[in-house]
Amino acid sequence: MKVYLAKEVGFCFGVKRAINMTRQALAEHDDVYILGDVVHNRTVTSELEARGLQKVNELEDVRGGTMVIRAHGLPSARIQEAHDRGLRIVDATCPIVTQAQEAALELERRGCQVVIIGDKNHAEIKGVIGNLKNPALVVDSVEELHEAHLDKRLLRKVGVIFQTTHSFELCSSIVNELILMAKEVQVINTICRPVRNRQMDAVELAEKVDIMIVVGSRSSANTIELKHLCQKYNPRTIHVENADELDMAQFASVEQVGIASGLSTPPDTVEGVRRRLMVWDQDRARAGAALAEA
Repeated sequence: MKVYLAKEVGFCFGVKRAINMTRQALAEHDDVYILGDVVHNRTVTSELEARGLQKVNELEDVRGGTMVIRAHGLPSARIQEAHDRGLRIVDATCPIVTQAQEAALELERRGCQVVIIGDKNHAEIKGVIGNLKNPALVVDSVEELHEAHLDKRLLRKVGVIFQTTHSFELCSSIVNELILMAKEVQVINTICRPVRNRQMDAVELAEKVDIMIVVGSRSSANTIELKHLCQKYNPRTIHVENADELDMAQFASVEQVGIASGLSTPPDTVEGVRRRLMVWDQDRARAGAALAEA
């Protein structure tokens, strides 16, 4: 059995940067807090919490110390609240997410209704919305766009940005519909280029192998997005968080396996999946040879 890794697996630049900034804050300061998870991966968050990172849902009980802003960013009101409480701020927001926030503000300054294509419950989207003066419209499908149009929530002059980890194909399909509904549509492409490159590379690999494995947390939006994308090109796409979740029976008659990962998946986790497959295949080959000799 051949096992192929996608060209880029493991942490992306923004995730690596956020983790390193958090580790540095923990090494230099006592009482380090964070609202939410620094990234969407349990292995990473468990490691940082073991080092002393304190996860909180609100800042009411925090009287001093350091607050790390997660990679997905935060609404400006939450950051101001932290400043008002005298907290030292370590801004680990991914630079690509910061660019998306700035793009939304620019579209608002141009007099556009800001339309965000993405998951309204995702931390990144909440951060973008929290930096705007006016309400934004968030849609994640052509159907949601049609509903907004029928309910007259869609204005005539709109400016569009994308959740940075979203599928380009999905965003394109929604924009194509939007052009038919609004009088003026301005688009700033905020999809992260490394994300797009990973998606294209994973799709290319998925088309060539018998089974495609996407490794990453089930709370990671970009991992789930990658799984759905690969599934379109290879129905035998499976999603696992780590090697322990592999069902080896699925690989009994498989000759080629592909592995891709989410942006916040530790490289060691990806390597663990690859190693489990290779060890299992070697054991199977030895067993087959022993049976043939008998």
